[in-house]
Amino acid sequence: MDDLPSQDDARSSRPLGRDELARDWAVKVSRTAYIPLSAAKLTEELHELLNVVAEALAQDPDVASQVGVRLVEMHCVGAESLRKSVEVLAVFVAQEGADALTAALVIGAVSAAYTGAIQSFVLEQQESVSQALLRANRVVQLDLQASEERFEDIFAHSSTGIAMVSLDGELERANEALCNILRREDVAGMTLTDLVAPADLPLINDALAGLRFGRMRRVEERPRLIDRDGEHFRVLLAATVQKDAEDNPKHFVVMIDDDSQLTLLGGRLQYQSLHDALTGLPNRQYLTTRLESLLHSDIEHGVTLYHLDLDAFAVITDGLGREIGDKVLKLVAERLSSVFSGEKAMVARLEGDEFAVLVENGAETPDVDSTIRTIEHELAEPVYFGEHGIAVSASIGVLPRLHPGGHPAEVLRASDMTLRRAKRSGRRQWGLHDATQDKREQEEFALAAVMPGAWENGEIEVVFNPVMKLDGAARVCVEAELNWRHRDVGLIAHEKCVSMAEHTGLMLPLGEWMLRRAAEAACVHDEILAVCLTESMANSPDLVRDVRRVLADTGLPAARLLLGFPVHVLASEDSEAADNLDLLSDMGIHIGARDFKGSTAEIELVRALGVKAVRIKGRCQKPDELVSHVLSDLVGFVHEAGGLVVIDAIEDAEQRDWWNELGADAGVGPVFCVEPTTEWPDAG
Repeated sequence: MDDLPSQDDARSSRPLGRDELARDWAVKVSRTAYIPLSAAKLTEELHELLNVVAEALAQDPDVASQVGVRLVEMHCVGAESLRKSVEVLAVFVAQEGADALTAALVIGAVSAAYTGAIQSFVLEQQESVSQALLRANRVVQLDLQASEERFEDIFAHSSTGIAMVSLDGELERANEALCNILRREDVAGMTLTDLVAPADLPLINDALAGLRFGRMRRVEERPRLIDRDGEHFRVLLAATVQKDAEDNPKHFVVMIDDDSQLTLLGGRLQYQSLHDALTGLPNRQYLTTRLESLLHSDIEHGVTLYHLDLDAFAVITDGLGREIGDKVLKLVAERLSSVFSGEKAMVARLEGDEFAVLVENGAETPDVDSTIRTIEHELAEPVYFGEHGIAVSASIGVLPRLHPGGHPAEVLRASDMTLRRAKRSGRRQWGLHDATQDKREQEEFALAAVMPGAWENGEIEVVFNPVMKLDGAARVCVEAELNWRHRDVGLIAHEKCVSMAEHTGLMLPLGEWMLRRAAEAACVHDEILAVCLTESMANSPDLVRDVRRVLADTGLPAARLLLGFPVHVLASEDSEAADNLDLLSDMGIHIGARDFKGSTAEIELVRALGVKAVRIKGRCQKPDELVSHVLSDLVGFVHEAGGLVVIDAIEDAEQRDWWNELGADAGVGPVFCVEPTTEWPDAG
């Protein structure tokens, strides 16, 4: 029975609803301050504040400022009230799925409004005390003794520090609260010059002079005072002037409240919103702000941005655990900071295992190549966690000499694309930003992003391309492809369509649709339908189910379908493609291998898997005698393994003839069909 989970455990394992969260909030803040509301009314009020925070997350973070003001209005002004409220709101914001920036802005708005309301609350108290003192002074004429008793009661028991200050700035008398605020046992005989920070003393002297000479009736300032250890801290100071019976200034009444804790909390919240919690480095928001500032400044040698992504970081976290991974991230942060310690640079952690370094170039700043080598050398030095010696490498995208006036979001987008291009070259690679290639890739990404809508609107269609014997005697099969007739770009051919769909995850549903449409057209003809599978389609655990369903729905016999698998996927030990191939082959479907390079392993794979057709990339130029001999042997090996050799693509009759001489069997391309058609091609 002791091992059974408690209700609290069960509650902590699931997200709290707003009703529960409001009750939890009410319990927490009611322990920090006296709140003149019933438990039910307080819970109702806090539930409404959660609704306000939800509205701020969805629309405008500034709306959340209402929450901070309302908390003070309900007298949630205890020493721990704000901290407990922030804890509850942090849980709520996380449950609402807000991003880090929006969450920080909302929590910041609550805290800032709370701080402002607290200050107003304090000032109202000070005003109340001030008015009480003034009334007491007027009543002195009628009942001096009663007035003194009331004043002494306020003076002795107020939590606000009160001092009677002479016109020349000497503290004539101070209550115990002021001594506590100043962290001094006694302040008798001291002057404002002794207590106010030198930088703020002229401000206070001018304010008191304004009171003395009647320019102001009351002043409020936020100077820094000096405690007994010489430390400076900020306070709220309000002062009035007390006059004698002849209406001449007699002395100043100064009231002081310590708001250093609120200032410290505000500073801490601001720091947390701009820094990464794990490494302490600036975060993306801080980097973006700094980048914007630099892009609008005149720096002689320009600004360089390094964008880093750790290679195979999941190997560390999956193999050694998240804790070791966090230690490695801290180490990377330290080493990057060390590399750029001699430069005017900001090292930031963007998210996950991505870092960025923003360098203000100087006359002595090392060139990019030297800097990259230094980074690689530092990261490659192993560090030991127990018995494990760990080192990392990084792929790096570099934007050198950024142009003034650019937009930070555009710069970071360009750095992302530069980094991705570097990663495509392998591990521990780096690359410079290429504006032309960047523009081309951006256009392709834009096309890929709108591809689902184009499919739904009928812009993408299934077309058919004949696969012909090289001697022109007969047609081997008909291949199904995709065409996208874009209204602005024009015709986008199959290879590009497939590449974009593969990158965005659209290929699985689009591929199943292509197979179904092609099978519907092929079922009324006697020829074989060929469909080339992409890597994701070949590895899909639903491939066999989808093919079986398409054949059943369309009535196309399995023996009239040929599916082409990427040969490198079949060779992978941990892919599902080989299992899919076996099951499809058992159904009687013909199997082909595309992207065939001709290695010994691939030839053995063709023979072992019973592949019926092998697809080889064509050549634009006629091979010389040596290469022709090699290609002829390759074709012969495929034939011995039981496969048919198909060339993709054959552009003209000359290419067709010399591939025919090398022994290839069939081909596809413009020499046979200039443009694929949406209808099944004519047999002639």
